[in-house]
Amino acid sequence: MHPNEAKIRDFYKSFGSRNSASIADFYSQDAEFSDPVFPKLKGGAVPGMWSMLLERMDPNASIELVEANASAETGTAYWVATYLFSKTGRKVQNHIRSEFQFKNGKVVKQKDRFPLWKWTRMALGTPGVLLGWSPLVQGKVRSEAARNLEHYLKKKGITA
Repeated sequence: MHPNEAKIRDFYKSFGSRNSASIADFYSQDAEFSDPVFPKLKGGAVPGMWSMLLERMDPNASIELVEANASAETGTAYWVATYLFSKTGRKVQNHIRSEFQFKNGKVVKQKDRFPLWKWTRMALGTPGVLLGWSPLVQGKVRSEAARNLEHYLKKKGITA
């Protein structure tokens, strides 16, 4: 197993055990992250986002790493997050594919992929089923997430 694959496995183990300090150590200081909800995070906002999600995570949530692979420069992971969405109390089972770029043993870029319309169907119920595909609903999900993260980072004194 390549050392970067071990780092990916440790990352998801830390995520599952809610260890935000270990997650922060996974990233370089100038890391970039994107996914369908948080499309353009940089620097301290990356581990800050994970800290926020961990603090707000459903106590019964589970993180399952299904597959991980890595080389000296790149890595991939397929993982499943199962939790209750706090705003609606609805169960979400999100299947996510992650791509990583490493430099000097740290992640400098991470891109997570999952179908946002599928997530809105699970998290929002009927409105997500009817309108989860629409740019309006997806934009609202992104803007609310960005606003929550901005408030969290400010409260914790984290600079992006």
